[in-house]
Amino acid sequence: MIEWSLSPIFNSYGVVAALMAGLMLLLLVTPSFGRATTMRRGCLIAVRVGVVLLLLLAMLRPMRVYTTTKQQSAVLMLMLDQSRSMTLPSTIEGKSRWQLQRETLLKLEDQLTDLSQDFDIRVYSYDDQLHPLQIKAGKLELPAEPTGDLTDIGTTLHEAVQRELGKRLMGAILLGDGAQTAFSPQVEMPEAGRELARLEYPLYTVVFGPTGDAAQSRDVSIENMPEQYTVFVKNELVVKGALRVRGYVNQAIPVELIAEDPDGKETRVATVEVTAREDNQLLPVEMNFVPPEPGQYQLTLRTAEQPGERVTRNNELSAFVTVLEGGLRVLYLYGDLLGEQRLLRRSINRSPDIQLDDIYVDPKNRDRWPVNLDDELSFANLDVLLLENVDSSALGEVNLQGIAKLTERGKGLMMIGGFNSFGPGGYRDTALADVLPIEMGRFERQDVGIDKPISKDLHIWGKLPMLPVQSHPVTTLASGVDNVSIWRSLPPLEGANKFADLKPRSRVLLESDSKVPLLVSGEYGNGRVLAFAGNSTIRWWQQGRQVEHRRFWRQVILWLARRDDLEQNDVWIKLAQRRFNPNSRVTFTAGATSSTDEVIRDATFVAELLSEDGTRQALRLSQDDDVMSGAIEEVKQPGDYLIELTVTRQGKQLGTTRANFQVLDRDVELSTPAAGHEQMARLADLTKGAGGKPLAPEQLPGLLRELKERRKELQVDVQVKWRLGDTSLDAWLFVLAVVCVLSTEWLLRKRWGLV
Repeated sequence: MIEWSLSPIFNSYGVVAALMAGLMLLLLVTPSFGRATTMRRGCLIAVRVGVVLLLLLAMLRPMRVYTTTKQQSAVLMLMLDQSRSMTLPSTIEGKSRWQLQRETLLKLEDQLTDLSQDFDIRVYSYDDQLHPLQIKAGKLELPAEPTGDLTDIGTTLHEAVQRELGKRLMGAILLGDGAQTAFSPQVEMPEAGRELARLEYPLYTVVFGPTGDAAQSRDVSIENMPEQYTVFVKNELVVKGALRVRGYVNQAIPVELIAEDPDGKETRVATVEVTAREDNQLLPVEMNFVPPEPGQYQLTLRTAEQPGERVTRNNELSAFVTVLEGGLRVLYLYGDLLGEQRLLRRSINRSPDIQLDDIYVDPKNRDRWPVNLDDELSFANLDVLLLENVDSSALGEVNLQGIAKLTERGKGLMMIGGFNSFGPGGYRDTALADVLPIEMGRFERQDVGIDKPISKDLHIWGKLPMLPVQSHPVTTLASGVDNVSIWRSLPPLEGANKFADLKPRSRVLLESDSKVPLLVSGEYGNGRVLAFAGNSTIRWWQQGRQVEHRRFWRQVILWLARRDDLEQNDVWIKLAQRRFNPNSRVTFTAGATSSTDEVIRDATFVAELLSEDGTRQALRLSQDDDVMSGAIEEVKQPGDYLIELTVTRQGKQLGTTRANFQVLDRDVELSTPAAGHEQMARLADLTKGAGGKPLAPEQLPGLLRELKERRKELQVDVQVKWRLGDTSLDAWLFVLAVVCVLSTEWLLRKRWGLV
């Protein structure tokens, strides 16, 4: 269809008419034609009229609009599942899901060929990657067998959509069993569905395979077992896990705990039997393990293969145990939430070989005094006891006598300052009076009660810098003369307890600049004792001296436990997790510390990866603050692996250690026989607004017929406009016409002798 119209300048016919009137008046003003004949005069006037008409044409700007109907291009996308889960049974007896999917597609070949005249047909197969397929001579080139080891529906659907961005997508047809088995998909299924909904692309899902029931999913699997433990040697470790039972209701199923020691020797630790009373029940499993020697152990919960069980790789699960040698147990009793305890616990807990238990003795809860410490004060459960600001009445005579006996038998004791420590806490008339290395005055007792005023004469007020009196393992923060300068640079104490006197065999380890004793050591029987007048080394931590704070309190614990002469460097490896899926990235950190918990920086770290077949692979390490960081980009083969670390300094080996991890060997593609009908339906429903929906295989021909009928939606009216002067060609042709007319007039006048 063609339409003509005018587009006058200034959008006004009046302006055009006025200009034309002016031009016509100019025609009346004619020059003298001299002896020109009437015919010649008429020719010249006609030429001038032609110029005026050309100007009129330019001012009216005629326009032509040409309208035609054009068919838009559109894409129809078809995706089929080629993962190994398609080899599982379908809903038709004797046919696999792959066979049923293949037959369904072959029945659609003629319709797809017909649709290819209206749409661009894109066919893909998918597993954990997207694979383009071709239609040649009306035939689909399908894979011979499903071979994919994993299924990643979300990522492959997202990638397929990204390839068609900017085009009209009539629909995406997704075929498969709906089993999403990828370990770490880049795009989750709901995310891919929401993207389709945002683009208003309809998604049609077709699922092959049965819904889940007990007969189709007979399986037992070990689950919920922690990946790693840390325990001190000869301490009891409770190993917990769970057994999931599908299809074996009311049957006794044995579960055993296997321990593999650092030398690779396996031992059956224990066996229990569990019985599920309903299908898909998750049953807790709990067994105990006592490591006899320090080192790295591997614990495995394992259940036997059951009759008719299709997948057995999930019948066991392993955890890794780091068994520490010579672990110290510290009991910390405190009666003040504002004292040392806030950060002292953090410093001590940084040492992996020290286990700290703390108890808050509430001074307001006097009805429960004395507290019950029967379990905590057993000889086997304690190496060092710390007391801070706990009144003697809160402990009671029985507990105090027990503490005295433990100290006499070789345990360590330290009393830390506070308003209810030492004499103010009433310890002069208790069993600890003979244990502590200081003398307490008869009248030092602080009045008991929350509202009682503090007896200020029992304490030293103001800032008290601490200085070492003599070389001692507790007060050595640096070597040589640097030790005194470090102590001088530390924040001073905010007050302290006043010691009435010292016992004859005690030693002053720290004093103020005015010679006031602040830290005093002594011995009682076979045990070591410290009396610390202060309780504000917390200020070290608050002012950025965390290293000195950790070192001081670690040395206190080691000396009290008679471990101060233990010169052992700690070489370590830490993994955030110990179980990985194939193709995962494994990251770890490593480092070395001295016996005083000081980070060793000037050392050489060499790490290697040991595989089950004995091969070694050097690992690259990089410095990251106080630790070394390493990564294994991809471990493909399932199995047990070791990271071995060797640390040397100045040609001397400081130590070596190993850390185990496991790459799981689980055939996730075949571990879930039930198809994901609900998951695929939810995915299609996300695009319901655009027309998406779940379909049965027999509904596919109807969908293709419906899409064929919708091709009319792709027809659009296209208008082609032309207006005089819109293009350079029009403008130049118009100028040429005006020039030709004016030139004609001049040539005629010249020929006739009128110029």
